This record gives sequence, C-alpha cells and structure tokens, in this order.
Amino acid sequence: MENELIIVDTDVVIDFFNGVSPGAEVMSSLISRQEVALTSISVFELCAGIEGKRRLNQIETLIQSVTILPLDVIEAVIAGKIYTQLKSKGQLVGTHDILIAATCVANSVPLYPKNVAHFSKIEDIQILSKEDILKH
Repeated sequence: MENELIIVDTDVVIDFFNGVSPGAEVMSSLISRQEVALTSISVFELCAGIEGKRRLNQIETLIQSVTILPLDVIEAVIAGKIYTQLKSKGQLVGTHDILIAATCVANSVPLYPKNVAHFSKIEDIQILSKEDILKH
C-alpha cells in the first residue's frame, strides 16, 4: 500500500481530532505516510455547524495538508446508481455516505470508514480495516 491514497470517512477524522482510537491511530499513520485523502463531502461535514476557532483551525490545517477528492459529474452519476441499487434492495444509507462511496469508486481509492455496516452494502467499494492499514 506504499504511497497509495486511502480515503478516510468523516467519523474517522473526528475521532482523530478527539484522540479516539482506532481512528486517531489510523489517521496518524496515514498522515505520516502521506496517504490520507478526504472527499469534498467530508470537508463539508467537518465544517458544517462548527463555530469553535480551535476546531476550525484543525480542519483548515488538515485540508491544506491532505489530498481532497472532489465530487464531480462522474461521482454524481455513480452516486445515483448506488442510490438506486440500495433503494431497490431496501438498504438505503445516508446520502453523504453514498456520495463518499461514489467518490471512492470513481477514483478507485479504498475507504477506511468507522461505520463499516453502511459502506459494506455498497457494491464495488474497497473497504480497508485498521489492520490492513497499520500492517504497512
């Protein structure tokens, strides 16, 4: 996994900011290897409703130092397909999770989520565990 990007879900970033493992441990490892990536959706989730200057500074520092993958047309199309597949199975998850998953799929980048249950319902997404990441 050397020098490959890994998208981390928003909940993992929040755990990193709060020093909660395993998210904090995984994020620290990925940052030191310059392999962490966020989606623009996670940037939105991190910034929404935040008023504290300390947390805003943490977010700003993080987004300036990691790769941010945007939501573009191809990601939106894939997200629509994921939504349709999940809805037809009666297994819808949150829209933000669908958009994050679509970004992973469109860019062929694996995901390290805190909530594996939501993302494991989505086809064609590669989900990594703590062990997958920390063994390198």
